[in-house]
Order: sequence, then C-alpha cells, then structure tokens
Amino acid sequence: MNSLRINHAAVWVAAFVVQFVPPFWYDAVFFGIRWSELNNLTEADFVDYNMALALGINFIACLAAACTMAFLFKNINVDTGLKGLQYALLFWAGFFFLEITTQNMFSLRPFELTLIDESVVLIKYEITGVILGLWRKHKA
Repeated sequence: MNSLRINHAAVWVAAFVVQFVPPFWYDAVFFGIRWSELNNLTEADFVDYNMALALGINFIACLAAACTMAFLFKNINVDTGLKGLQYALLFWAGFFFLEITTQNMFSLRPFELTLIDESVVLIKYEITGVILGLWRKHKA
C-alpha cells in the first residue's frame, strides 16, 4: 500500500482558489449589505481601509490552513475528495465554528453575523478539503 505525502501544488492551488469565495460572499448580491448592517459599518468606514494588506493576510491564513489540513490528511490517510469534504467539515465544526460562536456570544454579537462569517470559512475549508483529497500524491 502506498503511503500519502503532502502535495504542495495542491496546497498552493487550494489557497489560491479559495481567495475568490469571500468577495462573492460579502458582495451586495449575497450577504454584504446585511453583514455591514450587523457590524454597523458604512461605505465611509472603508475609505481608508487597506484592502491589499487584508487580502495578503487572508492569503497567508488560507495557505496556513491548507498546509495544516494537508499535514493532517497525510497522517489520517485522506485519499478521496469525499473524505476530504467530511474531514474539512469536522475540522471546521470542531476547531473553528464552535470556538468563534462562543467568542461571539460573549462579545454580544448577533448569531446571524456569526453564521454569515463562519459559513464563508466552511465553504473555503470544504473546497480545500476536496482539492487536497482528490489531488493526492503517494510515496514511491
């Protein structure tokens, strides 16, 4: 039986691909207007906002998440897209969603805001999980 190794190309592709999810998620067509209302933000709040810095940090965060997921997938032998999808959901729920939900509750943030913000993370994790699960490499 071949053992898995980390596919670095898949990690980089996953980190790149998920960059396209938040701009759509937070667009006015989807949840952008409601998200702004729940955060009490207006267009004026974004005038001096450094979007390039935010996007750069987001890419680094997505790359770190993909690297971590690839490491875990290698060690637990995730070798299909379906397994990648399932484990990504488990990681998101167990390590991310419940923690942020609790934090937001104590910060008196509306649960609707938590759902909007954490659903986009779920989508990014699921995409990453499928890419890493499908595009695997085996040791020779």
